[in-house]
Amino acid sequence: MLIQQMTRLAFQVRDGDESAADALREAKQTFSQTLSALRDGGVVPYLTNDVVKLPVTRDPQILDALDAVDSAWKEYLFTLESMTSSASESVLLQITLEKQSDDLVQKADTVVRLYEVASVAKVNRLRSIQLTFLVCALALLAVGGGITRYSLLKPLRELGVAAQCLGQNDLDTAVQVEGPEEMRALSRAFDEMRSRLHTAREELIHWNTTLEQRVAQRTHELETLNEVSREISSRLEIQQVLNSVTEKARVLLGGEVASLCLVDASQHWLKLQAVSGPQDAVVGETVRADDDFASNVLTGGQAMLCGMGNCQGGCRMLSEEYRISHLAAPLRIGDRVIGALCVGSPSQNQFAAESADMLTKLANVAAIALENARLFAQAERVATLEERRRVAAEMHDGLGQTLSYLGLMTDQVVEFLSDGREGAAIERLHKTRETISQATSEVRRAINSLMDETPETNNDLCARLHKALDEITLEYNLKADWRMEPGFSPQCSPQTVEQVYNITREALVNTAHHANAKQVRVQIGQNGADYFVTVEDDGQGFNSSQPAPSGHFGLQIMQARAKHIGGNVEIQSIPGLGTRVTLTWPVETGEK
Repeated sequence: MLIQQMTRLAFQVRDGDESAADALREAKQTFSQTLSALRDGGVVPYLTNDVVKLPVTRDPQILDALDAVDSAWKEYLFTLESMTSSASESVLLQITLEKQSDDLVQKADTVVRLYEVASVAKVNRLRSIQLTFLVCALALLAVGGGITRYSLLKPLRELGVAAQCLGQNDLDTAVQVEGPEEMRALSRAFDEMRSRLHTAREELIHWNTTLEQRVAQRTHELETLNEVSREISSRLEIQQVLNSVTEKARVLLGGEVASLCLVDASQHWLKLQAVSGPQDAVVGETVRADDDFASNVLTGGQAMLCGMGNCQGGCRMLSEEYRISHLAAPLRIGDRVIGALCVGSPSQNQFAAESADMLTKLANVAAIALENARLFAQAERVATLEERRRVAAEMHDGLGQTLSYLGLMTDQVVEFLSDGREGAAIERLHKTRETISQATSEVRRAINSLMDETPETNNDLCARLHKALDEITLEYNLKADWRMEPGFSPQCSPQTVEQVYNITREALVNTAHHANAKQVRVQIGQNGADYFVTVEDDGQGFNSSQPAPSGHFGLQIMQARAKHIGGNVEIQSIPGLGTRVTLTWPVETGEK
């Protein structure tokens, strides 16, 4: 096509078409470049705006054909140049150009056919190579399949059979699979697993056969520990608890000696409090709390299992003979440690881990029992002290005042007899006798009150205070003034009513005996969250800043009674201007 195009363009240039000259030059250049690239290799234009790189050809036939094309091209190019450069028209040149054009086309077609034959040969050769590779690949796959079947599939099937045996609980047949190293390693792993499962099964069988015995033994130990706990907890005297704990610890754990130590108040020493066993088994009564072994026991949460060769020498309170095998546990209450419990034996390996656990539980129970005993003793002391104070107050309010009155009446009888006023003396003696009878009744009432655990009392505080005011003012010829808001009714516990009544009555008696008053006023009410009772007289008063005379305990008892109900007694007095006693106490929970 390019040759025919150049021929046509040559005729157009011959006819004077200037635009065809450029196209002709470009066509000649393209043909020359293509011919050169076909021979020597290179880049040639291809279609529109594209290029193709051609390789160097080695085929002799193609090279000969290219030489023929090159020779014909040169002749055609010479004729083409001659035709386009001559000004005259030559029919001979036109005929020659057309003849050379046809010859060049034929030779170019020959080159193309040779290239086509070469390309087909290369494609056929490539297909042969691909077919050869395909055959080789299939052969390799066949060989690889055989190798895989022999080295992997067969061992895997054998491992599958072994796994089925393991799944069927056949743990006696060894797993042995031949094959590659990986398969043998996997076989050894399977066999090791089989061996471990076999061992575990034997252990389970053993545990199963001995489980009932172990459960029975454990149940017996727990029942024994429970009995020991109940017995220890039932004792409330501290030394009895100490002795019981050591004795039960020694018997329960099968030791030869047991000792119990408590931490002193300074937290620096452990002091021996109780021993069960031979007396020569204990060689000391104190050990420092910061000693290595003692410190480890006190700071630990469990009992320590020790012998002569460990635990920093063990419990130094025990002799070496009884330290051959021993246990030590802290007596712990929450985060506080109050002592240590130790059990020893001269036999090797006398105690096991279960013994340490048992001693830990026993020590915890012992600590609680000791704390309960201590609290009970403390409560007994407090109760005794409270009872002594109550008895003292009762004696002061009743018998003490009666005896003082009897002493005054006796002095008057003596005075009347000295003055010869026998009638007045006899009258005073009759009153003295009545007072003695009344005091006897009061003493019996007090004794019955002390003996009665649930005495019946009148809980109407206002009524009792009003009655006490009427009785005392009538007896001592005083003018009474009772003040209370309408509808006011304080709701207090029986203990509070009793204490308020006794404090108010004591204030009234003091007014009658010591104030030389003409009038006494009692007021009761509520001020915010407090109740109050005020006893006020118009008597001679006194200096409230001075201490009470020796032997007079009235004010102290009043303050003690007020403190018992969470209240306070305030006394305001000025000599010559009377006295005011004010008792305040809080409204009890749940009251309005």
